[in-house]
Parts: sequence; structure tokens; C-alpha cells
Amino acid sequence: MKQSLAIVFIPLTLWAQPLRSVWIFSEVYSPVRSIQRDVHSVEFTPNEAIVRSAGISLAPFGLLGNAPQPREEIRQFEFRFPTHPQPETGIHAHVPIEYGGAFINGVPVFNQFEAASYLGQNLWHYDQVARAKKGTPTHAPQADGLIEKLIPVQGEHSPIIGFALDGYPIYGPWASTTDGLRRMRSSYQLRKIATRDTWPDATRLAPGQEGPVVSSEYPLGTFVEDYEYVEGSGDLDQYNGRFSITPGYPQGTYAYFLSTSQDGRLAFPYLLAHQFYGKLGNSESSSSQEVISFKKHNDTLEFQVFDNRGNAIRHLEFVHERPMHLMVVSRDLSEFAHIHPEVDEYGIWRVKYVFPSSGNYRLYAQFTPPGSNQRMEHFDVVIPGKSRPMEVLKPTPQTSLSSEGPLTAGTDLELRFKPPTIGLQPYLGAWAHVMIAGKGLSSFSHAHPLDDAANAIQRGEAHNHLTKTQGPPPTLIRIPANFPTPGIYKIWVQMQVSGKVETLPFVVTVGQSPNAAKKIRIPKDAIQIKITSDGFYPTRIMIPAGKPVMLAFIRSSQPNCGNQVVFPQLGLKQITPLGGVALMMLPATEVGEIRFTCGMGMYRGSIVAVTPQQKSIP
Repeated sequence: MKQSLAIVFIPLTLWAQPLRSVWIFSEVYSPVRSIQRDVHSVEFTPNEAIVRSAGISLAPFGLLGNAPQPREEIRQFEFRFPTHPQPETGIHAHVPIEYGGAFINGVPVFNQFEAASYLGQNLWHYDQVARAKKGTPTHAPQADGLIEKLIPVQGEHSPIIGFALDGYPIYGPWASTTDGLRRMRSSYQLRKIATRDTWPDATRLAPGQEGPVVSSEYPLGTFVEDYEYVEGSGDLDQYNGRFSITPGYPQGTYAYFLSTSQDGRLAFPYLLAHQFYGKLGNSESSSSQEVISFKKHNDTLEFQVFDNRGNAIRHLEFVHERPMHLMVVSRDLSEFAHIHPEVDEYGIWRVKYVFPSSGNYRLYAQFTPPGSNQRMEHFDVVIPGKSRPMEVLKPTPQTSLSSEGPLTAGTDLELRFKPPTIGLQPYLGAWAHVMIAGKGLSSFSHAHPLDDAANAIQRGEAHNHLTKTQGPPPTLIRIPANFPTPGIYKIWVQMQVSGKVETLPFVVTVGQSPNAAKKIRIPKDAIQIKITSDGFYPTRIMIPAGKPVMLAFIRSSQPNCGNQVVFPQLGLKQITPLGGVALMMLPATEVGEIRFTCGMGMYRGSIVAVTPQQKSIP
């Protein structure tokens, strides 16, 4: 059957409610209707319109109607639209990671901007519409879909092609204005950049978070972050919409439009930008100057991560395949869990978790914000109820876990774990994850195998650790460790065997170190770099080009993986003692940037060599 985007004619009394009328319905009434094309049903409540479909249609909508990550299985979609949409006066909800609305044939309005990112870091997101066709991606190529056919001169206001989840309509590109009928132009412009080391909001990214330099392989427009909103440069606002008098809303309404460029081609952000104009459900959100906040609602743990302007951050860097790692540990170290919150449209990170018993727990949240090193923040939680007896920690026989020497405090050690000989698989980008906690949670650390880190640094991946590059399973897993004080510690080794994640606990006794860290006098002209559990500080340092400089690495005595500093480009390495100082003479370098990492690849920094005329880091 031939499909059309024309609005269905309906009685005048319903004309002000296009939400009831525009849908293209399936004409199949049979037991297999659930997998048929177009809209299956529309149901109304006092506050919502509920639209159901399988998300498929015989009417090809073009590039914007394609899923950025197609799935083979049949899906059932249920879209809920407010029947009385309201403008958002607080924090605007982000467009969900999968879809932000529905076209009138029941196909989702997919989020084309978050399905894939450069190096899988979740920082530089590909514009999937422009990426669908090779060539210059500054504006999306044309296609033969119904959406693209709306772009040429029509002589009338464009029809509704869908609705966003906030209840506001989405129109084609043509709209009536005070200057007459014209195509709606985007107000997003390509940034004038040659390197990708800042975000559009001016966030300066940390070393290793930069995107590729602008080139013929990665021209401007390759990534979403290549664009910035320039108010007044087009017809549409930052949400890609405007208030407009339309055929469906003669009294006027806010509406999203298909955005075009000056030459009439599809232009970023196409339909929906990054956030909704209207209210999206009832979700609590807040603004804070904290780095991270925490709330517990029944069996749900909630976090919000904030930038230095108090805005909630949705895009944390993917580290070991997840944006946030959450470790739950009971005070007596008897209970342990490693889980992963997911973010919603308001920047709230949520995960369901049922605490196994009453008592005191500590939550360790590990994440890497844009422009920052990896962070480990903790929160204490008291679970009410009848307290169980505290578990007494007793050293366990060390069969599969050993060390290169005596376990002593205040020194860097190497733990050695013998994994199963059959069925070992990468887990979260590593052959193992190791958590070490002191008695009473006096300290806590999260470590990974040395071989994984060395391979990642050699590949230039820092701490992303991609599963596909792990290589054959090892016969021995070597893990760096350091214990701040003598006493009893519990170690959890997590790995994946034949598709199942296993957690093996070990209890060890750590003795007093026989040797104290040797004190080193720091020269006055040395550049000091601190190493803590949060990484290097400062992370980026400016030095004069063509002159050697002395670097002084000052390492904290608390557990951290900074026992070695590596300059991969220069082939230099420097051992840094726990709680001590290490000096390193950096040879004269040319103008440019030199990266350095810790031996695990988890901490990252850079040295920028500049000329005398340059007064700041470029």
C-alpha cells in the first residue's frame, strides 16, 4: 500500500488535538498483528496518549528513520506522550540514549548521536546520520526517504511527521513565519577548531580524552561535539524547535522542526537536539557544587555527578567498558558486590540493589568525568534491622593466590593469581578485577592485571581496555598491590569463566615493612607532580621547548597505582616509591605534547612544550 505523510481529516472539535489523528495505522487484524508494520493501537488516558507498534513500516522515512544500532529481533514499542505538554522551567531532560519520540508510522525517532563514540570512550560521539554515507559529513547526504522528500519547495506548511516524548509535535522543514513560508534553518554551527581537546561548553579535556585531530579522515562534522549552538544564527532554538502557528495548532504551539542548512540539505541536529523543550515525566533532579551526590530510594541507589558549574554530567568516560563502577562492601568485609549504575535523561545514575543483611556498608563509586582524572568517591549507608554477628576475618589458605615476596606494608608488591586453565574470558575489558580492602574499611583499592595495562599502553588506549584486544588467556595473572598499614586485608578476585562471573575472596595478613621510603630532597627548580588515588596533579604541565627539565613525582602513601610513571613516546620509565619521591630528568623536547601514564594506564597526564612567546597551554 502506498504510504503518505498527510494528516488524516477529522471533525473540527478534535482539530486542536493532532495527537489523536495523525497516526498511520496497521490494517492487519490477525494473531500476527503484533509484528505488523505501522501503529497497532492508540489509547488515551486523561493525561497521556499511549501509542503501540513494532517499530516497523513499509513507508521508508530515510536516514532519520534508521536505527543507529539495528536489532534482528522483533520488538514491541510503547510510546507515552503527554496530552497537555508543558514547557520545562527547571532542568531540561536529555533525549534518551535510544529514542526520543515516534514518527507517525510508529517507527521510533532514534537518538542518532550516542550509539557509537571514538575509541568507545563515550566522549566524542559520531553523528550517525552523516556517518551513514561516506563523504563530507558537515551536512547529511540526501536519500529517497519520505522525510527527505519534504525538503524541496512544497508551497505549504509541512505536516506533522511525529511527536517527541514531551508531547510536542515534530514537523517537516517548512513553517509559516512573519516573513512568509520558509525552510527552518538550524542554529547549530561547526566550531572553528583544528584539535579536539575541548567540548562545546569549553570543558578542557584531560590527557587521553581528546578526539582525533581535524583531518580528511575525521573532518569537522564527524562528531556531535564538533557543533555548538549559536543563538540567532538560524530559525530554531537549542532544542531544535520554536513557537509556531501551524495547521494543527491554529492558536500556536511549541514544535520541533526538521532542520536544514542554507543550501536546503538536512542539517544537524536534524530533528531533536540534546534535550527536550518540555517536561518529561516526574523525575527529581538537582544542581549542586558537589562532585557526586548519593540517595537511596527503597531498593534503588541513585547518584548524580556534577561539573564545576553544578550541571549534572551524563557522559562519563567509559573505563573498562562502563561509565561508572560501584563497589558495595559491608563494614566487616563479609559482603561484596560490583555493580554498574546507568544514567537517565536527567543525569541521574541508578542501579537496583538489595542489601543482603542489615548493618553498615560503604559504597565506592569509581568514574572519570570529562576533563578530569578517574575518581573514587565513597558513601556510608546504614541498613536498618536486626544486626547479624560481625564476621571474624581469618587468613585463608593461599592456593591460587600468592605474592612475589612477603606481604609487607608501605611497599609496592605483585600479587599472582592462577586462573582456571579452561573457560577464562575477559570481564569488563580485563582478565580480572581485584578489589583490596583493609579491616574495618581502613583502605580500599581497585586494581587490574599488569599485562592488560602494559598492552593497553602499548596500543595507545590508556585505561579503556577493550575486550576485543585482550589476546589469549594468561596462565598467570599478575596484579600490582600496596597496603598502607600492617593488618588484615580482604581481597576479591573477579573473573569470567565460561560466561559466568565468579568472585573469589581471600583474607591475608600484612606485616610491618622493614624499610622506610628513602627521603629525597626536591630541587627548587623541579616541577612537582603529585600522585594520589585520584591520579596525577596537575594533569597538564607547560615547559619550555628545547630545554631539559627536572620532574619530581611525589607519591601518596595511600593505595594507588602510581608505582611507575611511563612516557611511551620517549621510551622512559620511572619507579615511584609509595609515600616517597622520584626525580626524573626530562630531555629537551620540541614544541608539542608528550603524554605520560602510570604503569597501569589508569592515571594520565601530559607535558606541553611551548615557545617563549606562548604564555599558556595551547
